Amino acid sequence: MLPMGRIFSLDYGRARIGIAISDERRCIATPLIALQHDKTFPNKLQELLTKWKPVDEILLGLPLLMSGKDSPMTAEVRAFAEKLKTYLTIPIVLWDERLSSAQSDRLLREAELNRKQRSEKIDALSAAVVLQSYLEAKTP
Repeated sequence: MLPMGRIFSLDYGRARIGIAISDERRCIATPLIALQHDKTFPNKLQELLTKWKPVDEILLGLPLLMSGKDSPMTAEVRAFAEKLKTYLTIPIVLWDERLSSAQSDRLLREAELNRKQRSEKIDALSAAVVLQSYLEAKTP
């Protein structure tokens, strides 16, 4: 039986949080948007979740060091995941995001975007890169 709901992916940042979404068959990740990380974020995230329902999982990129150990940012992301759990009923999965930003930047450079254009797209694309790696890992 095929999965029914989509997966949302969040790329945590202190200024912006990138968001990507899977298709309903959970094969393809698509960059969606980057939202400001401010007090309006929970409401805007809820609006997106309602618009794209059903959403069965939220994937949150976990920034580990290359050694696989926690970084200072890892603790911040884990705390953010706990905060999300206070207002969401959707399961939250933490997923290794090592090299996702570097891969996203490389993809945007290959698309010949200038620095400003890359900075506008990098957060959502990073969320999509992390989500795609998760989808591929979960494919039987």
